[in-house]
Order: sequence, then structure tokens, then C-alpha cells
Amino acid sequence: MRQCFSIGLFALLVLSLPGCGGFRDTKPQLPGNLDTLCMPDYASGFEMYRYDSSTLLRIVNPWQGADSVSQWVFLSRDDEKPPKGFAGETIDVPVRRIVCMSSSYVAFLEALGADSTICAISGTGYIWSDKVRNRIAGGEIAEAGFDNSLNFEKLVALKPDVVFLYGLTGKNAVTDKLHELGLKTVYIGDYVENNPLGRAEWITVFGEFTGRRELARTLFDSISNEYNRAKALVSGVEKRPEVMLNAPWQDSWFVPGDRSYMVRLLEDAGGNYACRGVDSDQSRPISTETAFVAASQSDFWLSPGTATSLAELNAMNPRFGSIPPVRNGNVYNNNARTTPEGGSDFWESGSAYPDRTLKDLIHILHPELLPDRTLYYFRHLQ
Repeated sequence: MRQCFSIGLFALLVLSLPGCGGFRDTKPQLPGNLDTLCMPDYASGFEMYRYDSSTLLRIVNPWQGADSVSQWVFLSRDDEKPPKGFAGETIDVPVRRIVCMSSSYVAFLEALGADSTICAISGTGYIWSDKVRNRIAGGEIAEAGFDNSLNFEKLVALKPDVVFLYGLTGKNAVTDKLHELGLKTVYIGDYVENNPLGRAEWITVFGEFTGRRELARTLFDSISNEYNRAKALVSGVEKRPEVMLNAPWQDSWFVPGDRSYMVRLLEDAGGNYACRGVDSDQSRPISTETAFVAASQSDFWLSPGTATSLAELNAMNPRFGSIPPVRNGNVYNNNARTTPEGGSDFWESGSAYPDRTLKDLIHILHPELLPDRTLYYFRHLQ
């Protein structure tokens, strides 16, 4: 995390969408000087400013396709009041009770030792963490429900200090309803970050909410240092193997764009993406025939759906047995840590610890560089 610095801001404009919780279609000015608290080195989805002893948090474009969308949140310490005319959420910190609408939020809070603040989760059956699952089994963490089927009555009864939301392609439809019920909501846009360290840097946001600012920065510095040290190992490799990603679904094979999170990880691990050529961070469907051509020119195949063995792949399509990664035993899947309900720790704690994923990939693609590595998120399909 970059060292903190101060910049006077005399006219900070709030750009946002219509609605509650800091989303507005007007542009009020926040009076007075604001000091920049910390700007992220890698993330693009948030900014933090100091206001006396409190924090002004700006969440930027927290869902895919968002453009000039902001949510402002005043994190009040010692009952401090927000600036006059402030229209966003005001939340007293440190928070004591949190609702998480994504499993990655659970991982960030657990990394900070703040998982005891979680009072409800959307999709409790999908959580990998043993510690959190034990609290769920003991009735300490409730099921929040999903999107439009949220258990509003339960959420109100839990009296959370904040509900951490996510948006897929726009503001979540439940936001206004939650505000009508008096609940505070904040969008977390970690999944929109295409830089793996950008996702991990969101731990600093959770640190502000939980009163663990210094711990969050220390953890992120450690994770980013580990990531960058591992990345440096592949800087001099002579050959970058071609890698195919994902698996077919119905008549299409969805592959990520060149600027996507997974492709960035792959390239940082010293691999070449077999379906490169589209400057986008969005997934796109290609025909199975196009995918087979790319796979036939690949050295490795990663994340082939839910398969746990080569036999499963061949059962899906006998043609898979003819492509080089399958013939040569170079197929790996990121489902080594999954729950019976289908939850994946790759998407849970992987957001907080991209250094683990990167080291897995380096061991797979260039085993001589990390010969003693034991795969964490990935498994070798036999």
C-alpha cells in the first residue's frame, strides 16, 4: 500500500446514480479541506479521504459496465458528524455486525480477524472457511438469502451496522428496499478489479470499517510483496507455454478477454493465453470448434469446468482425449477446495490472497521455479 499523503481538496464533487445510500443525480460540493488518507496502488474502485478523525470513502464503478458511478460513505469515529449537506451513508465505526452478500467479503474479514462481526451471509452453504462454517452451524451466522429473495425480516431482526452488497450489471434491486427498512448498504467492487493485487487491496477498505487500518495495510503489503517476488521469478523464462481456459457449456465455450483477472494471473505466471486477441475484461462465447482449435495448439488446460479427473473430461466429450494437454497430462482445475454445495475457496479467499494463486500457476507452468510448492487452489487431473 502506498504511504499516506495529504492533498487539500476544496471542491470535491459527488458523481453518482439516483437513489439512496450516496447514489445521487445531483453534484453537491463537500465544503472545506479534505486530506487524502490513502490512494490504492493497484485498485481502481475506491478512494479514501480523511475528515478530522473520520474517513470519507468513495466507491467507484462497483459493477461491470458502470461508468461515472460513485457511492460516498462517511465512516464516523467518536460520533463525529459528516460534512454539512453530505447525502451518502453515515456509518459508525468500528462496525460490530455485518451482512456479507459475497463469499470474498467473508475472506477479507477473516484475514483481519474480524469474522466475528459477520451476522449473516448470502449463500452460507457456499462458504469454505471451516471457522465460519462452524459459526454457521452453531447458529451464530444466519442465511441472508439471495438477491430478490432476501430474508428482509431476518435482516431487520439482526440489526446489522452495514450490509455489504455487490452489483452485477447495475444497482442491486434490493438496495432501495433495504434503505426503506433502515439498513445501511455499501457496495464492494472487488470482483470488478482485473489486477489481482487490485482485488486484494480491498482489504484496506474492510480495515477502515472494522477499525483495523494498520493491520489491513500490513497484510496487503505482505501479500503484494509475495506476489511481486513470485512474478519476478518468471521474468527470464525462455518459453511461455500456451494455456487454454475453461470448458464448454451447451454449444458455447466462454473465454475471458485479454484484460481479465484470470488472464492477468496467467501472464504474470509466465503463460500465454491461447484465446488472446480481444481487448476486453469481459467473457465472451466462442464456438466449440474454435475452442478445439485453440486447445489443440495449447500446452496446458486450466479450469475445465467441474471436472476432477481426465475420465470425467473424456466422458463430457471423447474429443477431449485427443488434445495435447489431455494426452500429456497437463490439465489442472481450480476446484481443489470446494464445498459439497458447490462453493469454491478459489473465489472466496483467492481474492484476498492472489499470491497463492500465482504460485500455484508458476508451479504448474514452470515447476523448476517453485519445485517444492504444494498446490493450494488447483488440482492436477489424473
